[in-house]
Amino acid sequence: MTTHNVNVPEVKNDKFINLLNLVDIVSEEESRDMLGKFQGNALSVLIHLVENGIAGKNELCKLWGDSIGFAYVDIEKTLFQPDIVQLIPEQFARQYNIISVYQFGDSVTVATSDPANDIILEESEKLTECPVSLVFSFPYDISDAIEIQYRTGGESDRFISKINLNPLFEETAKITSKQLETLAGDEAVIEFTRDLLLFGVKERATDIHIEPEKQEIRVRFRIDGMLQEKMRLDKYIYSSVASRLKMLASADISEKRMPQDGRIILSLMNKTLDFGFSSAPTIYGEKIVLRLLGEFQIKDIPELSELRFSKENYNKLRRMTESPSGIFLVAGPARSGKSTTLYSILRHINHSEISIMTLENPVESRLSGISQIRINPDSGLAFPLGLKSLLLQDPDVIFVGELRDTETANIACQAALMGHLVFTALYANSAPEAIIRLIETGTDPSLVAPSVIGSMSQRLVRMLCDRCKESYRLSREEIEKFFIWDGKTKAFFCRKKGCPNCSHTGFFGRIPIHELLIPDHEIRSLISDHAPLSALLKRAAKTGFQTMRYDGMKKVLRGLTTVEEVNRVVLSE
Repeated sequence: MTTHNVNVPEVKNDKFINLLNLVDIVSEEESRDMLGKFQGNALSVLIHLVENGIAGKNELCKLWGDSIGFAYVDIEKTLFQPDIVQLIPEQFARQYNIISVYQFGDSVTVATSDPANDIILEESEKLTECPVSLVFSFPYDISDAIEIQYRTGGESDRFISKINLNPLFEETAKITSKQLETLAGDEAVIEFTRDLLLFGVKERATDIHIEPEKQEIRVRFRIDGMLQEKMRLDKYIYSSVASRLKMLASADISEKRMPQDGRIILSLMNKTLDFGFSSAPTIYGEKIVLRLLGEFQIKDIPELSELRFSKENYNKLRRMTESPSGIFLVAGPARSGKSTTLYSILRHINHSEISIMTLENPVESRLSGISQIRINPDSGLAFPLGLKSLLLQDPDVIFVGELRDTETANIACQAALMGHLVFTALYANSAPEAIIRLIETGTDPSLVAPSVIGSMSQRLVRMLCDRCKESYRLSREEIEKFFIWDGKTKAFFCRKKGCPNCSHTGFFGRIPIHELLIPDHEIRSLISDHAPLSALLKRAAKTGFQTMRYDGMKKVLRGLTTVEEVNRVVLSE
């Protein structure tokens, strides 16, 4: 579907205008001018203020909700119940710009920009056959939510039928570049590719894999770290879909033998969706992977307390963030949540009295109040030069996206010894290994030993769906397999079941499991002597160091995940 205009209802609201004056967002003169400009429509004034950044959207929308006596719900941060969304037909939702969000008890919550409208309430209750609770949401956010939440993947057959009407598909000869451009501009192809991207967003996919096989095209979404097949397409339409995606990514439509990459920007009413594009030639045709970037892939940076740390690890980490200097390592493979953890740490320590600067490639999320520098090797700005210049800016805290080379690692360690607090990421399997890995970059162990104040490793496991998981009691054999048992204590795990909320997978979202090593004097001596990993592990165990597997099993006992998930990401000890 193409982006549509939202009909803004005409709402008189003197109380909202008075509140704007009361909290000094606008003056009385300015409010009079805006009311005149928008012919007395206070809702248009709200939209104008949000779009022009006069104040934060949430602050303004809460004022609006207070002024009309309805709760404000930020549906950009709300988890929709897919079966509840479908209770209201898409056509009606578009007509009145409303969307049903979730059901609580017998009541269905419906978001609208005009909650005082009795027609919306009456018709919504007829359609849902439930009592309806109307809440206020920003009109353009509702429009974007409709664009995304009504995508089900079932539209493919309808679009393929429309694509078949194009006479170019009757040709048996090789399709020319000119014909490919024509196919890529076909209305049905445009609609299908747009809906495919929106369907991926709705399903919380981080990546969309479009994979040619011998007879068909397989489409899979990576959700919560695992690939799930979502649809299969007839192979004869693939050229048109691939060409459309290449066109959006500013890639060469005619090139099929070499890998290509690019970026796709998809505009909605209130925001844009940012996708990384990558194509690679395979024996059956080009495989295309689309990676969701930007605000939908990384929304608000979570609070440190929201990262599911054990109490002991959380307290250790809090103490570490209060250090005046030193280098802290966060280790793990790609896609293990390292960046999110580091951003959360920076958010936790960020305040007006300190200067925080970052070196990143790329900048994955913008952090208010923090100076972020994007590394660009093509223009000569590599990590070593960037870090040297950054130190001249007098930062208190430095975040280096990753340590890959000797020079960057040496400068980072020296900066830590000079009084800066440095955070960075490394590819390593465990917290002790991260320290070894830092030495292996070529950094002198005698420099690493006094500078490292902590090392943490993490993995992501899928979290059981809260709405359908079920608890079960462990048998004697199961308890003895996992725990040292006193023969009396009962133990319970939870297992997956599946419901519409989790697309019948039994899982919804991911959580990290951690291990955190804080070096003591003896560990520092071992590091300085370039001791082997086995020696570090032996000493760490004496200091109370607990592994990721230990942390994972504690989360299994809490009903957050399963043993199978922990086994999937962490080797048995």
